[in-house]
Amino acid sequence: MGRVPWVWAQCALEGDQVVVRLSGWRKIVATRSTVKFPVSSIKRVEHDPLARAQVKIGFRNWRRHGQGVWRIGTYHGLDGWSFWSIGVGRNAVFIECSGERFRYVVIEVADPDATVSELRAAQMRVRAPDGEA
Repeated sequence: MGRVPWVWAQCALEGDQVVVRLSGWRKIVATRSTVKFPVSSIKRVEHDPLARAQVKIGFRNWRRHGQGVWRIGTYHGLDGWSFWSIGVGRNAVFIECSGERFRYVVIEVADPDATVSELRAAQMRVRAPDGEA
């Protein structure tokens, strides 16, 4: 309980792009080290420890996933493609996009609240009309 959670991914803003970086063995298992998508494509972003329940993976989605099961890489489900890099999921950040290859990006980061607030602030800057930023 008192342990520091593993960092499964790092999320950063580079201009108007969200960049998710994996490191170490995670990028080998995921077969990619970065995922990029524009901030303007984000429909929803939230800290959700139960993010696995929000993405319909297939007919076996009716059963809850066990704790401690990690998911890394690209998956295709009933709602489209998703990218995952999570362990237990305590610090999971759930990002729903539109118009991009990945409809869902689910990552576990060191500080989910800071990541969510940073992405929401970037969303507001992108959506603000010129002159009101």
